[in-house]
Amino acid sequence: MITNGEQEIDKVLCILPDGSGGAPCGACRELMVQLMPNGKYKDIEIMLDYAAGRTVKLGDITPEWWID
Repeated sequence: MITNGEQEIDKVLCILPDGSGGAPCGACRELMVQLMPNGKYKDIEIMLDYAAGRTVKLGDITPEWWID
């Protein structure tokens, strides 16, 4: 993403070792927050369960993040 000149993230899909979907780890959350400061990161959509279509916004799982 970064090497291709991209500057924003819209959606994220995390695949866990067992093949299921899940939330990104703390290090990945931190990277996304730092790449998109000024609150823009809060709108990144994370697919938690592909089969059920369950999503969450990054801002919902990073409340009161230090960068704000």
